[in-house]
Amino acid sequence: MDIHERLEGKCFPSEIDIAIREHLKEDGYFVDNLWHTYDVSNRFECTNDEAYKVLSKVLESDYIMSSIHEAICQVAQDEFNLKFKNDG
Repeated sequence: MDIHERLEGKCFPSEIDIAIREHLKEDGYFVDNLWHTYDVSNRFECTNDEAYKVLSKVLESDYIMSSIHEAICQVAQDEFNLKFKNDG
């Protein structure tokens, strides 16, 4: 079922959000932990655009990206005993 079929008949934002998340999850995206501009605007006086730019700057930073990749490797090896593909 494609995303258009999933959205057909949905009229509430929460229903649409759920359908979109389910679609993305089935396509392999991790959507269980999403950030929202509210996470910034709840703490700071700012516009939605400013809040989005804050999230973008933080979540796309080299430090965060590197930390995530390192954690993926650590958990994959230590907790799931997975081997790197190039390890033979």
